[in-house]
Amino acid sequence: MFQVPNPLFDLAGIMCGQFGIPFWKFFLATVVGKAIIKTHIQTVFIISVCNNQLLDWIENELIWVLSSLIPGFDSYLPTLTEKLHAVKEKYLAAPHPVPSNVKEKWDFSFASIWNTIVWLMLMNFFVKIVNATAQDHLKKQQDKQLAKKVSASGH
Repeated sequence: MFQVPNPLFDLAGIMCGQFGIPFWKFFLATVVGKAIIKTHIQTVFIISVCNNQLLDWIENELIWVLSSLIPGFDSYLPTLTEKLHAVKEKYLAAPHPVPSNVKEKWDFSFASIWNTIVWLMLMNFFVKIVNATAQDHLKKQQDKQLAKKVSASGH
């Protein structure tokens, strides 16, 4: 399945790490945003799109609102609704079967480039975290050794 990259979300995560936002605060905000808010919005949208009666009602209400608020919209309305109905019919039509012996070629797109950049940034971030943790651990060990030497030489 193709997933559209969201550079703003990636940038938000990177900036939260850069500015020292605690992981759990960021993680819980992400879970609430994606698991609760986003899923309900997507569910309502899919139900609206897949329910023909509801879709027709939304279309009629939208036409009524736009034609009452925008002067001169009535002249564009027939062509606009015709185009929207054509798109809807094309979307609802059954897809053509794809032969199984046809191999898909690799798609070199903006999404693949962006995903590669994000993976490189994440790998760099991971290496920096491991390095900082190792340096912190080494500093604590050196401080303990130094404290032992100072206490041993002081007696």
